Amino acid sequence: MNSLISRSEVDSEKFLHNLALTDIDVQKNIISSMDIDYHDGIKFSKCGPYLNRIIPDLKITSGDEILALIEVKGPKINVTDFVRGIGQLFQYEYFSEIGSIEKNNQKLRYSDNFETIYLYPSQVLVINDFDITKFKYPKSTRQLQINHKNYVVRNFSSEQQNQFSRINENLIAISEYYFRDIRLYELYILLNHLNKFHKNNSKINRTLIEKEELRDYKTANNHNWRNVFITLSGLGFIDGNNKVNSSGKMMLQKNYHEFCFHVYYEYIEPYVREILPIIIDEPAVKLTKLSNKIKMNNDNKDVLFVTESENRYLSSWLAIFRDDYGFINYQPHNTNRSVNYIPFDLSKNGLYEMICKYSNPHPAIHDFK
Repeated sequence: MNSLISRSEVDSEKFLHNLALTDIDVQKNIISSMDIDYHDGIKFSKCGPYLNRIIPDLKITSGDEILALIEVKGPKINVTDFVRGIGQLFQYEYFSEIGSIEKNNQKLRYSDNFETIYLYPSQVLVINDFDITKFKYPKSTRQLQINHKNYVVRNFSSEQQNQFSRINENLIAISEYYFRDIRLYELYILLNHLNKFHKNNSKINRTLIEKEELRDYKTANNHNWRNVFITLSGLGFIDGNNKVNSSGKMMLQKNYHEFCFHVYYEYIEPYVREILPIIIDEPAVKLTKLSNKIKMNNDNKDVLFVTESENRYLSSWLAIFRDDYGFINYQPHNTNRSVNYIPFDLSKNGLYEMICKYSNPHPAIHDFK
């Protein structure tokens, strides 16, 4: 790891600042999340003072053009600091509107597609007592969230924001990632499909590809590939044009079992820890009772992407537990379940071995090898 990064605490704002400044993979992630093709002429650097001695955290330039000014925040943030960051972004937008450049670098000019970027860890969505979807942001602002476990950057799109804007006093979130009516093998199939057949497309039409191509796979959710697209985007593996980005390409280097292994630790473990222990204690529990037990464990509140929609989320989770991980086994529409293994008791190597042994994915995962 870069020495500048290693000198900072992992959960600090400085760590994230230095990560964006020096880590080429994170920089490629950020550029991809902006729907821009990365090239060697793109630079991330510190800023000098602007008007009123305001100093943005970072800038992205391409030649003499400023592509973006970045405000960075860490996970340990209160509402006042978060709002102060939004105020900074409004000033950055104003600088671009009047053409004000940092005082020691007057040769620069703003790109016609200039953006302000709010860069912060994805867990800010769920670890604070304020709702980041309930603030007004500058029109030029793109919110980019970085996964604190694998440093994958995602665009917190309006589609994602709408999902989390539903959080209220009766609905809580335990994870910042969306999963509904999917299997992980469908994520794996779609990622490979896009990379193999649509690598050179400038923009990909979800609806058209689903009707003309994806339904041929005949997977469990064969008429609902929209949720697979939404999930891949929310994980940070495809960009705003539905093209596989740099993070998605890194995931494509893994086989299906490795893919599931990384998704477990980097994205869905909070959901597994919420749901699976109840199944382990009572394998035949009905979905309504399971939902009620989860609510009881969370001050009688609904849990986002878990207890909503008349148990559809829970049904989807149990299918993932069966098909993609093999934690449990059961027949469709049957509560006579058995437990194959308990992931919490295993080392990482042990979990990977159990995934290889017990998962039962759709055979289409082999179509791309």
